Amino acid sequence: MGYAARFEAELAGLEFPGRVGIASWDLDEGVPVLRCPEVEVHSASTIKVLVMITALRAVAEGRLDLDRVVPLPASRTRGTGVLFEIPSVPAMSLRDLINLMIVVSDNAATNAVIDEVGFPAIAACTAGLGCTGTRVERHIMDTAAPGVLQTTALDQARVMAALARGEALPPEQTRHALAVLSRQQVVDRIPLRLPEDARCWNKTGEIKGLRHDVALLSADDTPRVVLAVLVDQLTDPVSTKGYRGGDGVHAIAAVGEAAWRAMSQPSTGSQGVGSAEDDRRPLPGVPWRSSESR
Repeated sequence: MGYAARFEAELAGLEFPGRVGIASWDLDEGVPVLRCPEVEVHSASTIKVLVMITALRAVAEGRLDLDRVVPLPASRTRGTGVLFEIPSVPAMSLRDLINLMIVVSDNAATNAVIDEVGFPAIAACTAGLGCTGTRVERHIMDTAAPGVLQTTALDQARVMAALARGEALPPEQTRHALAVLSRQQVVDRIPLRLPEDARCWNKTGEIKGLRHDVALLSADDTPRVVLAVLVDQLTDPVSTKGYRGGDGVHAIAAVGEAAWRAMSQPSTGSQGVGSAEDDRRPLPGVPWRSSESR
C-alpha cells in the first residue's frame, strides 16, 4: 500500500465545511489523490508562488537582479503584509520584496514584483508549468480592475511539485525559492498539527469565506509529498468576518495531519490490487507511476 491509498483512508474519516479541492501525491510514487481538483476558485495569495517563480526565472536568465532596488509607490495595497504600514520606506530590493511576498504574504510587495516581471511573463510561466485553470490577470486587492485571480487545487499541486523536482527553476533558484517558502510565518493550516521536526514549505491564501494552503512535506530536507487544499464557500462567522481562523483553517490542518500520517507509514507491497487507486485515471500534468519503480 502506497501513500495514495493510505491518504485516502485517512481522508475517509474527515468532514469538511464549504467546498473543498484537494490534490496530493508522493513525489516518488506519483499516484494522485484528487478531490474536486479542477474546480476554479479565487486563488487569493496562493498565486504568489507563481509570481516568485516567474521573478526567479528572470533572475536566472539575467533579466532581473535580486539586488535591484525597486521603487515603491506612496499609495500601497492594504491587506496582509507590512509595507502599507511603513510608507517611509521608499524602495526595497527585489530579494526583500520576494521574501515579504511569501513569508508574510505582503500584498504591496506582491504588486511590486508583478510590475517587475509583467503579466505576460506570469501567464507564460503558468502555462509552462502545466496549469490549466489558473489566471493571474490583475494586481492583488485591485478588485475594480478587469481580469481575475483564479486557480485550482490540481494547478497548485503541479506548481509545487515542479518546484520540488527542479523543473520550475534552475538549481540555484530552486534552493532560493524553497528556502523562502520554508520561512513561512502563516502556519495555522497544513503545518499546524505536524511534528516539531517536520519540514514544510507552504503558502497560504485567504479572503472572506475562503481559506487555502499549498505545501511540500518531508521528514528531512528533500520534499517528499505535495499537498494542495483549497476551501471556499465557507459560511461560519469567523471565516466570513476576516482573514484568519475559522472552519476552513481547522479542516486544512486536519488534512495536513492526515497527509503526514500517510507519508510517515512505510509503503507495503504493490499499490494495492482492487483498491480505489485502480479506478483512478491520470490527469494532464499529473505523474502516474507505481512506487515499485523507485
